[in-house]
Amino acid sequence: MEKYNSALFKVGFLGIVLSVMSITVASGCGSSSTTTVVSNYLDRLHSMGVDKYIGLEPTAETTQTIDNSTWEVYYYDPSSPARCFNGKQYIVSLHRGDPQKVMLYLEGGGACWDYSTCYSMSMAKSSANPAVPMGFLDTTNPSNPFKDYSIIYASYCDASVWSGDNDVDFTGTTATTYFHGLANLSAAITLMKQNFINPSEIVVSGSSAGGYGTFMGYFVARTQYPFTTLNVINDSGVGLFNPQESALFRHILSTWNLSNILPTDCPKCSQQMSYLADWALNNDQNVNFGFFSYYNDMVIGSVFLQMNTSDFKNLLLSVTNDIHRDHPHRFERFFVDGGMHTVLELPDYYTMGVSGTTLSQWTADMVTDTAGWKDTLQ
Repeated sequence: MEKYNSALFKVGFLGIVLSVMSITVASGCGSSSTTTVVSNYLDRLHSMGVDKYIGLEPTAETTQTIDNSTWEVYYYDPSSPARCFNGKQYIVSLHRGDPQKVMLYLEGGGACWDYSTCYSMSMAKSSANPAVPMGFLDTTNPSNPFKDYSIIYASYCDASVWSGDNDVDFTGTTATTYFHGLANLSAAITLMKQNFINPSEIVVSGSSAGGYGTFMGYFVARTQYPFTTLNVINDSGVGLFNPQESALFRHILSTWNLSNILPTDCPKCSQQMSYLADWALNNDQNVNFGFFSYYNDMVIGSVFLQMNTSDFKNLLLSVTNDIHRDHPHRFERFFVDGGMHTVLELPDYYTMGVSGTTLSQWTADMVTDTAGWKDTLQ
């Protein structure tokens, strides 16, 4: 993997330097302090290594018609860093719409962190497939507020919620397990950057494991688009871990090699990944976070976190209340009763409502910065 690192370091760092220069030119002589703040933040992200795999290229491409919309499907050689956790080929799909409005969608599909969860219980999606354009990804639906967007659909198969950067040999199998979420994510964002150099709108979104992945998705996207407002839509992967299972959380962080993405000046981030949103909002004035969750999400609460419904709801509200209190109008929630899991990729995206506001309208209000985007708790 070392043959990639030197070149990719140069590509990522050059992108940051050029982007900061663009900010300086656009901002004028009176904006040196603002430019310095942006530059310092980008330097911090770079030092965390989030852009280390920017520059990964596909080795093959096909065009497919999926549910009456055209998608370009890009394939990455399994010998590259972009690969599934079992070593299989990685795939990213692209739908071309308005080049000024771009969405990155991170697919979900479970997670694993040892031989049992990866192989015996098979708790993670292990193959990459072309896009599934349903729900808010359905560009043929006239009710879809994102129907005109260009979409990068990043298929999930890294088992490490788009953040891992480690090769592990588990006892029980002779196969190496590749937790390459960061590389897979970077392949998708490289494709996005190559095709959409300077869009006016960017949405970083994801469901379930993809929701957990939106934190890293935001970090990597910010290194490539330092002056663009990013709207992060997190669907049912709000970054929670069971506070009674801190040893397991530390094990997962170690197995996936996530220590670098936990900022040292964010002590709460080592307890709950959700606080990465708080840290980002403290440092970046051009990002907004919208969180969706069911209060009794059975997949995250009961299966993944092993928590009863009341404890999960209390944790969900406690952590997100902290962030909302610190960042009103830039961190908003759409929380509903029930025990289902994910909604963005489902028909419910258009019909689910709270106090007369549907989720589709709420997300539309978010990206257009209108008054309808506000805390919406059932």
